[in-house]
Amino acid sequence: MMPKVPTPDDGSRTFIQSLARGMAVLEVLSQCERPLNLTELAEAVGLNKVTVSRFCYTWVRLGYVHRTPDKHYHLAPKVLSLGYGALCCMDIRQVGEPYLQELSRTLGETVNMAVRDGIEILYVDRYVTEPIMKHPLHIGARLPLHCTSMGKAILAFLPAKERNEVLTNLPLHIVTHRTITTLEALQWELDQVRRQGYALNDEELSVGLRSIAVPVLKHGQPVAAVNVAVSTSRYTVEALVERCLPALKETVRTISDLLAKQVPVRRVHRRSEGE
Repeated sequence: MMPKVPTPDDGSRTFIQSLARGMAVLEVLSQCERPLNLTELAEAVGLNKVTVSRFCYTWVRLGYVHRTPDKHYHLAPKVLSLGYGALCCMDIRQVGEPYLQELSRTLGETVNMAVRDGIEILYVDRYVTEPIMKHPLHIGARLPLHCTSMGKAILAFLPAKERNEVLTNLPLHIVTHRTITTLEALQWELDQVRRQGYALNDEELSVGLRSIAVPVLKHGQPVAAVNVAVSTSRYTVEALVERCLPALKETVRTISDLLAKQVPVRRVHRRSEGE
């Protein structure tokens, strides 16, 4: 299904609508698994083909989009520099990386870390031991909050007011036959997650996939979550909790403790010789 990307306008004179529309073209291309032609892009972005053609021409000239000989468009490798640069600047990833790697090695299972970005989780690190999902995930991938263990772990530990604001704007799309689709059911599960300290995903995102997640807290606030993802053919829910939760909790506790001890880096202005 072709993704629909809105191009919002907050009504402010400061808001650059054309820039938002140009970025929408990149967002559509980032969500598709194949190159798109102008007609498909225009439909997804909600603009006419002439306007989209100009955006594509600009992105191609800048090196962020590639145009195939048959006039289809896909992201060029240069665009990775933007996302990777942002991810490398995230302290949480730098702090957590060696501990996630060690957890994956110890358990022999796939380990992921994600942060919340609006109504989605954003993968910032992962160590894969076996392909479980039909469409493999990657660093920078986004998934819904309500049908992922990391999404639920983060949601459950948000302050009540913030959590309610997120839930108000959260579309509960049906992904599998086990996806939570009502706000009441999701609220109940989030309360349970907060009480027990971990969240489960039992085929709510992908049939054949189970995962368990624990939030990474900094000064009591959820700044990320870490999960262990396994195949349902090898783990029951009970076995997942018994075998993986202790090591997962220990890893997350270590990362949280290190984040709490971080000292903000002071930016020192260095005077040039001409000053």
